Amino acid sequence: MHSSPLRQFINHLDSDGSLARIPVSVNPLLEMAAVIGRVCAETDGGTALLFEQANGSTFPVAANLFGSRKRVCRALGIGAMNELTAHLDTLLALIPEPDADFLDRQITALPEFTRFAPHVFEKPDPALIPMTPPDLTRFPFLQSWPDDGAAAGQPRYITLAQVITADPDGGTPNCGLYRVQLRGAREAAIQWKSGSGAARHAELYRRAGRPMPVAILLGGDPALLFSAMFPLPGDLDEVTFAGFLRGAPLTAAPCRTVPLTVPTGGEVVIEGYVEPGEIVTEGPFGNHSGYYSPAAPAPLLRVTSISHRLDAVIPATVVGPPPMEDCWMAEAWERLQLAFLRRLVPSVVDIRYPAETVFHQSAIISLENPVPAMVRNISATLWSLPWFRAARLLLFVSADAGITGLSRAAWRCINVTDAAHDIIHDSASDRIAIDATGSRLPRSPVKISAAVATLVEQRWKEYSLP
Repeated sequence: MHSSPLRQFINHLDSDGSLARIPVSVNPLLEMAAVIGRVCAETDGGTALLFEQANGSTFPVAANLFGSRKRVCRALGIGAMNELTAHLDTLLALIPEPDADFLDRQITALPEFTRFAPHVFEKPDPALIPMTPPDLTRFPFLQSWPDDGAAAGQPRYITLAQVITADPDGGTPNCGLYRVQLRGAREAAIQWKSGSGAARHAELYRRAGRPMPVAILLGGDPALLFSAMFPLPGDLDEVTFAGFLRGAPLTAAPCRTVPLTVPTGGEVVIEGYVEPGEIVTEGPFGNHSGYYSPAAPAPLLRVTSISHRLDAVIPATVVGPPPMEDCWMAEAWERLQLAFLRRLVPSVVDIRYPAETVFHQSAIISLENPVPAMVRNISATLWSLPWFRAARLLLFVSADAGITGLSRAAWRCINVTDAAHDIIHDSASDRIAIDATGSRLPRSPVKISAAVATLVEQRWKEYSLP
């Protein structure tokens, strides 16, 4: 049997010493998550993990695979994160006048993008063997925090579920990363957010009074996992975008029991239907804030089929206070979003998502040659974009300040802002923008003389300093 993309990636990490194999039996209920969280807190994200023996299951669990900048780059086949920006810059340059409201259609109209649409086979992926009868409880899905799923007494979650849906006529496919709560052998609750691709499809099926087919892919090409995580513009096809990231189209195959196609090379494919109006209580669920998101209604998935590789590895992640694996994964989106923003808002030079703020869409944004009132106008523009509608804080700095992290940005914020003029509050919400560009200051910034800086660089070895 040919090795799967996920297995190939794990083998690469193993060969260069980036993977730790855990040979002893570990419980997927809380114990695995405790191990993962401790490793994620290490310098530079710690090592990738392979739990070779999971209590109560024959399948191993892989975690923290993408928990460092180096591993994210390796997963996406790049040498440095900035290559993502340059790659997308090249594509967006083909759009003469980008429009935020129609950006997905503008990109889809480009042959340079659509040539990465997946190649679809006629039959299901032969590497996946049907499970008879289908039983979700045979897999070592994790419970990460003590009160996860407490409202219904169902603590286990699929945390890297690539959920595939389409509209009722089979068009506008969506692949999103949503949390999935196990509710028995053949039932699961899927928590998709309002406004997401899956939620839009579910509403169309509800209006039509028809059950919605759903497929859940575990594993596969890491580029698809990242595409599913990214908040891409509008209805841009994540599978085609994954091909664009990879530089070659992915392949896909039909499901066995639902009218959907899924990318090949996965570890597990779960198929089923969501009936209109069939809702259960999902949660609470521990998240990046350090608290539990409250229990909430979620659609119920009734499973019709499960197929898996005989040597399947179950990918998992833990969501919690940073640093965690998803902070490193979000850096890839940060570099792609920069390309989008520079076309839509030309004054933007750079954007940074500190780990402490990334999941609230809050960012440090560098501007070229800022002038008074520029921040007020740009913050209003950004708040109108889907990416920043829920941003609690936008902190603007001057590009020449060299801001790359929260520490220096905070220093800048304290020293160059005037609370009466530089803190902008959106009266319609709790959103705040801070102008820390210093554009209103009459003072000149302190800078080392360029000539002296060159001299010191030339003589550094003479100083006998490290």
